[in-house]
Amino acid sequence: MKKVVFLVVAFFAAITFANAQTGFKKGNKFVEGSVSYTKAEGTDATYGFQPTIGYFLTDRFAVGVSGDFAKDENGVKTSGVGAFGRCYVLNIGQNFKAYSQLGVATTTTNAAGVKTTASGANFGFGANYFVSPKLALSVNLADVVSYQSVEGSSTFNVGWSGVSNPLNAAKFGVLYKF
Repeated sequence: MKKVVFLVVAFFAAITFANAQTGFKKGNKFVEGSVSYTKAEGTDATYGFQPTIGYFLTDRFAVGVSGDFAKDENGVKTSGVGAFGRCYVLNIGQNFKAYSQLGVATTTTNAAGVKTTASGANFGFGANYFVSPKLALSVNLADVVSYQSVEGSSTFNVGWSGVSNPLNAAKFGVLYKF
């Protein structure tokens, strides 16, 4: 929890004090790392790390791959891999870039030696705030719309089902453009 609070404070401090000018161009590449904390009603808190690598096909559209590594309070571990398409839809000034993202992924959960595999798709929104021409702070609200299939059973959600505060579902991180 302390890490999440630190990232939120760092994000707002950077917005207040930074004045970088940047943008994406066709051929740019980026790496991004996000951390997450999720606490839904009636479930244990889950902490996660999501590394991402992307490539810009145009000045607005990027594609890439992502990983997902998480662990909850009871030691249940999750790992996964996915692919995504990202479209930057809003530029506020030179520093703030908002995007929509569509992703597909497969994950494996290991709970007390029992492995379960799931596959799914999600749609969400996010934003990058550039504190320098190559470094940005990120926030991602994935799963605004999601579909998941687990061993023959599927679910479809719109919004943050079971989450009383949507910011609990946010992923905060850092993006480096090269």
